[in-house]
Amino acid sequence: MSAIDTDLEALFNRLADGIASEADEERLGQVLRSSAEARQAYRQFMDLHSALHWDYVAVAGPESSPDLSQPSSHSPPLGRARWVAAFFAGIAVATVAAIAIAVFWQNHSPNSQEKEVVKDAKSDAIAALLVDKVDAEFAKERGPAGVRFGPGEYELLGGIVHLRFAQGADMILAGPARFRVTDAQNVQLLVGKARVIAPSTAKGFTIATQAANYIDLGTEFGLRVDPDGASDLYVFDGQVNVADPRSGKVLSEVFEGKSSRYVNGVAAIPPLLQASDFPTPGAIGLKRWEQYEQELRKSPGLISFFPFRRGADASVLENGIGDDVMSNGKIVGARWVSGRWQEHGALLFDRDSDFVQLEIPGKYEELTIAAWIKVDRLDFELNAILNSDGFKPGGVHFQLNRQGFPRGGVFVVGSFKDKIVGSAVQLGAWAHVASVISTPTRSQQIYVNGILVRERAWRQDEMIRPGSCRIGNWLPETKDRLANRSFRGRIDELAIWNRVLTQQEITQMVDAGRPGMLWSKE
Repeated sequence: MSAIDTDLEALFNRLADGIASEADEERLGQVLRSSAEARQAYRQFMDLHSALHWDYVAVAGPESSPDLSQPSSHSPPLGRARWVAAFFAGIAVATVAAIAIAVFWQNHSPNSQEKEVVKDAKSDAIAALLVDKVDAEFAKERGPAGVRFGPGEYELLGGIVHLRFAQGADMILAGPARFRVTDAQNVQLLVGKARVIAPSTAKGFTIATQAANYIDLGTEFGLRVDPDGASDLYVFDGQVNVADPRSGKVLSEVFEGKSSRYVNGVAAIPPLLQASDFPTPGAIGLKRWEQYEQELRKSPGLISFFPFRRGADASVLENGIGDDVMSNGKIVGARWVSGRWQEHGALLFDRDSDFVQLEIPGKYEELTIAAWIKVDRLDFELNAILNSDGFKPGGVHFQLNRQGFPRGGVFVVGSFKDKIVGSAVQLGAWAHVASVISTPTRSQQIYVNGILVRERAWRQDEMIRPGSCRIGNWLPETKDRLANRSFRGRIDELAIWNRVLTQQEITQMVDAGRPGMLWSKE
């Protein structure tokens, strides 16, 4: 995805979440009025967010699939729909009904000034939806209709795509691959690699190949079809029945941890499984983040970036930007575990003695601290994300209260005003938190998943001097009732800038670093 596409997607997401500024709306209006490509990208974005509300389990197949070309109770969120109506009509919108009508008629009226693309037969029925993708490129006229996969043949030239079928089966394909969708329960894999994750509602989901048919019994498996027609099955969980493609007779039952190979219906010895052959849904999010991470490392004012990758010394949290502004952190007690993705590291803090010690030297007028966290529980009145040791003027405190609301800022002598304007961090879910501190304006803003949740203001002048700090804990000067502020959960990444990040920059980080497309900001 190009830089402009990434930027547009971030703007689309802010509109969908209702947090877009007037400047965002004005900029998008200009882009969409001048670019047919941007208008098409916007329609596809609307398709995805609207269609993901579709109740897959209730749909028996493509014959009973809802007609998503008609307006329904799952209309796009107000922020996005309000902007569309304003863009196309050029006027302010007063009611939700007016919004829905404006969006529907602009996209479907035969009198629309923009010529509609004629849909092919495979877009008329919906068997599956495109849930997520990275670097995906389909052959001309062999791609989905927006995010919709109906009966027909498709060719993925490169990248990875995640499809969800109407009965709940997930199929992740790594290009190059050619496949044919028959209906919501049947796919033919002509060549390529696919991972299938099927719940009980999708029992019987079948992938047909030239060599054999593979019938899922509520499980997870990988299937590879070579250009010569040979097919290799690897069952990761549950059971898959292998059937003759001509007679339908079951040739073998393959269980968890087992594999099989068939060539023209004849069994053979399968090659060894390669872990990279069958990407998981999370692999899409991880690859997207790794691409964005290269841009993040070049971000102006970045003084530290801890990617939480376990190095040769497991007791060291490495600062990944490779300069001398900040040193590495020293891990005490906290244990290495998986993070937002299985292949990505995180540190687990679940004891009073767990922390990472680090030094943030120097004095700053501005500071932004951003991290991905997953909170298991909130044991104390205050639960530290990153705190300066003790209570010294200029120290930094970034923590959660017992209700999950982030709080803190630079420690100043005197009074301050706090205002909660958003929602708390949810337990058991990955969340992105960012604290933005400015001493020239004597203010702080805290964001959760790119949404402003807390504001603080003070009257005293004070430079920011973080000094000796702890991640996931706090070193108090004296013992009192608030002395224990041990974090309970996982921290995946931590980045610090010596400047104020804009909300747009923060939301771009959230969009790029989300664990997967089905992850919610709410």
